[in-house]
Amino acid sequence: MSKNIRVNQFYGFIAPRPTVCVSTVDENGNANIAPYSFVIPLSFDPPLIGIGSAPTRDTTHNSRETGEFVVSPVTESWKEEAIKTEVSLPREESEFDEVGLTEKSSQKVEAPSVEEAPVNIECELQDEFEVGDHVLLAGKVVNIECDESSLKNDRLDLEDLGALGHIKGEEFHLSKTMTEIDRG
Repeated sequence: MSKNIRVNQFYGFIAPRPTVCVSTVDENGNANIAPYSFVIPLSFDPPLIGIGSAPTRDTTHNSRETGEFVVSPVTESWKEEAIKTEVSLPREESEFDEVGLTEKSSQKVEAPSVEEAPVNIECELQDEFEVGDHVLLAGKVVNIECDESSLKNDRLDLEDLGALGHIKGEEFHLSKTMTEIDRG
């Protein structure tokens, strides 16, 4: 027996999706950070990351104002704080302070990196596109800062750190395994 699912629930079947935090600053230097699971690599050359964001979110406004953002993949050690950054605050108040995360200066952009994150991917806003009820922010990767102990084979050490994936609603998946599959 099959069951029809409401089509707007499709994202629960494309899961788990990588969970990241995106940090920005507004034109007055006020920091913002928010969790996202509508995130995807878009291109190798130039290196582009896409973030699907609601047009009303501070991330969207700030990226437009300053032309930059930082993507920090969420790992097990800071998953609780990362998800709590979804709190709704006035634009001039920092979610970093609210949830106990630490801002860290980025190397190539003004948007802050996350001290607790083993990887911070600094991006300049390359373009944006209206896509349904979201805006696709296409960011060009200009710098990746990574704690060397977080690496395994030039990737995030999933087996040790874990990677948080979002399924839907309050459901998340913590991945700590890697499998090799022959693609030839």
